Amino acid sequence: MNKVAFITGAGGFIGNETATTLAKSGIAIAVCDINGSAIKETVARIEALGGKAFGRVLDVTDPQDVDAAVAETVETFGRLDIMVHIAGGSSRIAGENVKAAPLVELDDFVLDRVLKVNLYGAFYTSRAAARVMIKQGEGGKIINFSSTVGLNGLKNMTDYAAAKGGVISFTKALAKELGPYKINVNAIAPGVVCRTNVVDITTPKGHAYAYDTNLLGEQCTAEDIANLVEFLASDKARFITGQTYVCDGGRSLSMKGTD
Repeated sequence: MNKVAFITGAGGFIGNETATTLAKSGIAIAVCDINGSAIKETVARIEALGGKAFGRVLDVTDPQDVDAAVAETVETFGRLDIMVHIAGGSSRIAGENVKAAPLVELDDFVLDRVLKVNLYGAFYTSRAAARVMIKQGEGGKIINFSSTVGLNGLKNMTDYAAAKGGVISFTKALAKELGPYKINVNAIAPGVVCRTNVVDITTPKGHAYAYDTNLLGEQCTAEDIANLVEFLASDKARFITGQTYVCDGGRSLSMKGTD
């Protein structure tokens, strides 16, 4: 049986790598993202490796669009086994010039956008996927992305912290609901995952941000996160549910790199 995965944010840095990693295992991928051109890049990468994929522009804040995208996935591939909700981000997703701000200066439209993409998106995608998986009667895997900010909080990011903290609680509650259907529900909390086109690690500040904010003195890569998704989506993780896996090189265990 060939498994099928539905991935949001699959056109992004981590999403692209995750989709490709799962595709290498023979899993057919529904590549979903708000960015159409990014979708094409991910689909092309998967197909170049001999994998199966189709792209779908998706707004995870629209429950009807989410339901339709999941239905298209089942129509295209015949089933759904894995759902990974990666789409998200802090205040920057509310606008190109929007920056993180303390609560007393936080605009309503920013709060609304951050909560909807990160938290509501997890609700909508998990609900749509669970309905299909329950009907199939063969179990499944639901993986939602949180953040170490959701664990520890971060000043000027109350909106993002609340959204990602909500994903952690949501994961625990949903695992209890879906356990009887053999559906595993887990979350992943990445730490600092640097993109070279965003953080210049050749500068002292950039290098410190990438390497000195964790206990291992290493740079977390998209591959590190994708490998964790692959594990949680596999049969090797059959007895794991309701958990949040932190992949941050130990950053959240200390005060290094935090306020």
